[in-house]
Amino acid sequence: MTGEITTTSVRGEPLITRYRGLICDLDGVVYRGATAVPHAVETLNQVTAHGLPVVFATNNASRPPEDVGDHLRGLGVAQQGWSVVNSSQAAAAHLATFLAPGARVCAVGGPGVAHALTEAGLNSVRVADLDGTPVEAVVQGLGFDVTWRELAAVGHLVEAGAIWVATNVDLTLPTPHGRAPGNGALVALVQTATSASPHVVGKPQAALFDVARSRLGTDQLDTLVCGDLLGTDIEGANSAGLDSLFVLSGSSRLRDLALAEQSARPTYVAADLSGLLAPGLPLHTTSPEYLVELGPDAVPRMPSAGDSGKLLQSVVTTAWAARDNGRAISDDAGLWGEIERQLGLGQPDESTRLTR
Repeated sequence: MTGEITTTSVRGEPLITRYRGLICDLDGVVYRGATAVPHAVETLNQVTAHGLPVVFATNNASRPPEDVGDHLRGLGVAQQGWSVVNSSQAAAAHLATFLAPGARVCAVGGPGVAHALTEAGLNSVRVADLDGTPVEAVVQGLGFDVTWRELAAVGHLVEAGAIWVATNVDLTLPTPHGRAPGNGALVALVQTATSASPHVVGKPQAALFDVARSRLGTDQLDTLVCGDLLGTDIEGANSAGLDSLFVLSGSSRLRDLALAEQSARPTYVAADLSGLLAPGLPLHTTSPEYLVELGPDAVPRMPSAGDSGKLLQSVVTTAWAARDNGRAISDDAGLWGEIERQLGLGQPDESTRLTR
């Protein structure tokens, strides 16, 4: 779908027209493995056709951005108007601020780690190519073929004085076969053999968002983040001082959102990326107009009728207002799942969700 994003009034204007740039997560937001999330591709194509730039920001350090771009184009995302940044690039950008061009940096992880270091003007060295010449830093990112020898080398280099940067510390990642250890688990393994701790650049740290915003060329107030994970995408957006849209097409669910602490609360919520094209009500709005009744089971009572988008906003606003006023909110997954069904929210298949 292409064409102009139409606007009517301040209250009814599409959410995305309030911003000059979008930082968008990938898995659970744009795709689930090899499959596009419903409404994602057509929404993104309309947004970029209108001239608003998009940067896809992912914690997955294993693949170079070009490979991720091929994946997106294969799903039908338009050729222009967007780019990809990953946590390997954030790590390389961090090191490039104080290391001299050509400095030797050991790359541990998938091809995306070495690619990012070279792109930043640093000399990427693999563990197998270490020859006794000192390296100034080591970057540890996700890689599906990382060996014990490489992990041991990270510890040895760090103990010898090398700067240690971790692309991200996600403990697990979903795979088609279930959850598996993520880069954070491998970082923790290395920490059992060293007293050092790495500098982390991936979500929920602000560094990856800063790199993405630099690519967009936008100010904080003009930038919107969209993601499906409260603890990485949304908490990271908040730490970077950015507004955020939380979508329920991925890992975190409505129950998680209702129980979220202040640091992980988004500015807006929608079922999926198509929420960018709908009017967005900030979730901190607590006017009685936007509240629903809290039932005896300690979950918001759903009215029998109403716009699903506004009802979703009202459910979340009601839950937060109750919690902030000291009232108990149920954490029963079954009750919240029933509210999701009433709102017409799909339940993504866990087996199809890959790493952020």
